[in-house]
Amino acid sequence: MGKSILALITADKERIVGGDPLTLLSVDDDERQDLALEFSRALKADVVQLKNGDYLIISNS
Repeated sequence: MGKSILALITADKERIVGGDPLTLLSVDDDERQDLALEFSRALKADVVQLKNGDYLIISNS
């Protein structure tokens, strides 16, 4: 019943370490927001925007 991180959407290539979860690079703020929304809908998941502008897609079950 715990939550898990499904994806990270970031503008900083230094935060991409590979492996799990999926990490996407997007330097455009609007594109990051759109990607986060589309992924959350497709995966039926929650979105969290971090203070640094990154987005986490988190399972809600």
